[in-house]
Amino acid sequence: MTIYYIEQEEKIVLFDTDRAKLENTLKFTPQYQGLEIKETERPIENFEWADTPEYITKKHRQELENQVAGLEASTGLIRPMRELVLAENSVVSDFVKAKAQEIETLARELRQ
Repeated sequence: MTIYYIEQEEKIVLFDTDRAKLENTLKFTPQYQGLEIKETERPIENFEWADTPEYITKKHRQELENQVAGLEASTGLIRPMRELVLAENSVVSDFVKAKAQEIETLARELRQ
């Protein structure tokens, strides 16, 4: 899929898959008028090249953060609670321990 984009100071400032739509957007963004409309087959997400190792790492980290936050919110097992649940001689159920371990495994990757 062809993507049309405009760069300023080596940063993507506008992009679209429809060139006419991008040209129309330029009418309302005078700060970018006169800049060259380029085209590429490379993926662009959030005004960044989505195929770079840095972007892939950043996106993976954001996904992990969202997973951890979602699991913490749905279970109440925030980090201090997980530490208590996973401590030696904890008397909580195996189900709660397993859920706490699942969250902690994801969270540990974020802390590295």
